[in-house]
Amino acid sequence: MDDISAIWADAPEIVHVEALGARAGTTAPLEPPVPDTIQAALSDRDIGDLWTHQVVAVDSVRSGAHTVLVAGTASGKSLAYQVPIAEAIALDPKSTAICVYPTKALTNDQLRSFSRLGVDRLVAATYDGDTDTDSRRWARRHANVLLTNPDMLHVGILPNHDLWKDFFHRLQYVVVDEMHTMRGIFGSHVSLVLRRLRRLANHYGSDPAFVFTSATIGNPGELASSLIGAPVSVIEQDASPHGAKTFVLWNPEIEDPVKGTRGSPLADATRVFADLVSRDVHTIVFSRSRKATELMYRWARDRLPESQEERIAPYRGGYLAADRRRIEESLASGELTGVVATNALELGIDIGSLDAAVITTFPGTIASFRQQAGRAGRNQSDSVAVLVAGQDALDQYYMTHPEDLFGRRAEAAVINPSNAEVLEGHVGCAAAELPLRPEDRAFLGPEFESTATELTSRGDLMLRNGALLWARGRSPASRVDLRTSGGSPYVIVDDAGELLGHLDEDRAFRQAHPGAVHLHQGETYLVEELDLDHQEVRVRRQAVRYYTQPKVEKDLSILDVRSADTVGRLGRAWGRVESTSQVIAFQRKELGTGRTLDTTPLDLPERRFATVGFWYTVADDLIEDAGIGWHDIPGTMHAVEHTTIAMMPLFAICDRWDIGGLSTAVHPQTGEAVFFIYDGYPGGAGIAPVGHDAGAELLRATLDTLTRCACLSGCPSCVQSPKCGNFNDPLDKDGAAALLRMALP
Repeated sequence: MDDISAIWADAPEIVHVEALGARAGTTAPLEPPVPDTIQAALSDRDIGDLWTHQVVAVDSVRSGAHTVLVAGTASGKSLAYQVPIAEAIALDPKSTAICVYPTKALTNDQLRSFSRLGVDRLVAATYDGDTDTDSRRWARRHANVLLTNPDMLHVGILPNHDLWKDFFHRLQYVVVDEMHTMRGIFGSHVSLVLRRLRRLANHYGSDPAFVFTSATIGNPGELASSLIGAPVSVIEQDASPHGAKTFVLWNPEIEDPVKGTRGSPLADATRVFADLVSRDVHTIVFSRSRKATELMYRWARDRLPESQEERIAPYRGGYLAADRRRIEESLASGELTGVVATNALELGIDIGSLDAAVITTFPGTIASFRQQAGRAGRNQSDSVAVLVAGQDALDQYYMTHPEDLFGRRAEAAVINPSNAEVLEGHVGCAAAELPLRPEDRAFLGPEFESTATELTSRGDLMLRNGALLWARGRSPASRVDLRTSGGSPYVIVDDAGELLGHLDEDRAFRQAHPGAVHLHQGETYLVEELDLDHQEVRVRRQAVRYYTQPKVEKDLSILDVRSADTVGRLGRAWGRVESTSQVIAFQRKELGTGRTLDTTPLDLPERRFATVGFWYTVADDLIEDAGIGWHDIPGTMHAVEHTTIAMMPLFAICDRWDIGGLSTAVHPQTGEAVFFIYDGYPGGAGIAPVGHDAGAELLRATLDTLTRCACLSGCPSCVQSPKCGNFNDPLDKDGAAALLRMALP
């Protein structure tokens, strides 16, 4: 690894090197030991005694306790649930288990792993959207371990529980793997799917233990408990060994000091990747999109000697399963030296041992950063991980604060299963599965009764013999999208009628209005129609040399104040707010230069929803003391709002699309200058309360970002936002820094 790091010894882009020493593992015996057949199967995989954290987790799972195991990459988390499941089936082949995975690739990888546990009567089967009718029928009749995903559980299994009644009656374990991916609106939906599963299991006479595995997050016990509505035992330790790892932080050089713009992270990451592969260093480079994956693969081939071009490959979603498996096997065997991948390879798929991982821009969370870095050095070998920063404010924050990247506690993963918009759909689903009774609050939460009352008043539920039944015929499950907060998503179809994807309403109005440029798998399409009645976006493929940006008018009203205090000289409050927004125009901007070509007005309806948020008020005397002129207040508040939103992912796992913001020189309800930050989903996703509680720490990170950025008047690394509905105007970077310096203690 010293030789690898020396490749770029004089590179000005390297801003920090962090060395993590090797660590020996500690083991412990299982008491009682596993059956001989399982131990023999483990021995065949060179597994003797388990690591200490595995033993603690297995003991907890064996006891029937709901359990969450938090440990690092390649620490053997899957054995914590595989061993108890295999034991249970070895003793009683009628015992069953459900394992829920976030990706198909991970599901298939775990299917192979279950087959190597040495229990002849363990019959594992996948059950997802790719499973044909005959295979589904076979799985229902013969499988005792079912491997699936949240979507299929929600729409394919729970609504048809009568076909699974024997399976549910014998259900002993439910596994939720990669729990940290289940956050925000998606996690809120998954929570209610799991609670519906608990309710059905109870109906059929079983009380399964839920087992969660997770990468490192800030609140594993809280998240696991919220997901199922029950207490969970937390095991947060890692006794597995690992080799030494060298982390390199790579910040592309500044190309325009005035604008603060830096070189392309894709180009720099490709350079690093090619440097490693050319030296026969087995390397994975992670990109943030499918298009970037293909581009970087082509660029890397151009940089490599002809003899090595065939030793690298791209890997992303959208490939055929057989092609993905071929690449996985070629990596594991060493036939391939390098792979360019999306985060489809971030999770625990077995691709053998790699020497290096290159991460193209910060992946959004410390958990994902550690997982991607952990793809290298999985067999206790030494390794290197290179983080190539992007222009985003969060990337640049970590370039100047490596101690936070390597030392701070990971962000919290938050959900809000009480969100009325989300809860409404699942209460309907639950009623269609089984009649609702008051005691179901134990599974669906205390808010379910008021939601059921609302559904009854609308005629969706009807009262019969003291219970509430679904009154609309077919189950509503297919109309409840697990990735949106209420309502059906908009579908995107091309002029040949082919389905290209889905958008929630907010993104449809912002990104799919008539005249918008839509990107799909590297191709450009023009939006011809946004059909509000049928929730359909109609597009036509067309190559263009511009992109589009919407102009959005927004307003925010305070519905109620839950708490109010001060942070330094700023007033702080949080509560329920109502957001009103309208896309009124869009601009066409030239690719490469960003030059505005024209502005076109739009006539779209307002979008209005209630959510939760927090806000800071600024008194007139504070503005005067900070030396901010009255005409500079709008730009100052706007800049503080943008940069604070950019720093929110330091505290809660989220991205800009999860959060909304608004600032104004005078708000009619506060009478003062104010900036708001709120959850960008009806009902809230649990993010804003974390930002409120972060208080001064969040604002100090905001101030630090403003003062450390080398640009003269604002750039994407500090105050500019890629989703700003006001075209990033006005913005006053200096005013924002002056205000926070004066306000904070």
